[in-house]
Amino acid sequence: MTPASPLALLGVVLLALGLFWPRGMGWGALVYLGAALADALFKGPFSGPAQPALLLGGLLALRGATLLERPWLALLGRYLALLSLLLGLFALKALPHPGEGLSPFLSLLHGGAFLVAYLALSVGVGAGAMCALQDLRLRRAPERAVGSAPLWSLRRLERGYLRVGYVAATLGLASGMAWAFGYFGSPLSPDPKEVPALLGWLLLTLYFLLEERLRGLSRAGVLLLAYGLLLFAFLGAPFLGSRHPSRLPF
Repeated sequence: MTPASPLALLGVVLLALGLFWPRGMGWGALVYLGAALADALFKGPFSGPAQPALLLGGLLALRGATLLERPWLALLGRYLALLSLLLGLFALKALPHPGEGLSPFLSLLHGGAFLVAYLALSVGVGAGAMCALQDLRLRRAPERAVGSAPLWSLRRLERGYLRVGYVAATLGLASGMAWAFGYFGSPLSPDPKEVPALLGWLLLTLYFLLEERLRGLSRAGVLLLAYGLLLFAFLGAPFLGSRHPSRLPF
């Protein structure tokens, strides 16, 4: 067992407490980041999927802690806390496996781009889904929206984070396909990691193309489905025999 494993477990416990004790989120985030650093020093940077999961979980928890301080956006903060917990549990499963190192260039370009993409999309999709449902509530029963997060605040979070996440995901997907073409001879295959990532990116593209036409449940549904596919590519596909170096044997 590497030193990162007990740190990751402590981070999960602190984040679970953070749902009721706000300071726990901040401490849990720092422990997550410490666990990612410890694993990188022990195995090498980006040697497996546990490190980006811990890094992403820590950054999301830090952002969620700031949102919990704003009552109207506390729901978004709790969503980020739960997502950080999921990433921590995934990291605990992935940490014992040695993984396979990538080239430094690919780690920085491909891994870094997707790290930024997941970080930005986690916030943007959450804000976008809340914004779509808030807009639907305002149209159907304006009085029920009293006390909820302002529409303009959610829209600002949605637009800013989604655009950054989309650009980063495009860069990550393109660099991954270029690497796969050079390494395997094909940029795309019926792979459990590649296919969901591509479908998620296509849905995000569709969302931006139809942004002004989508309303209410359809708007929230497209966003959540796109992010769900990308999240599955990160957390689920490594256990399904993907050809990606992040694959995790049982």
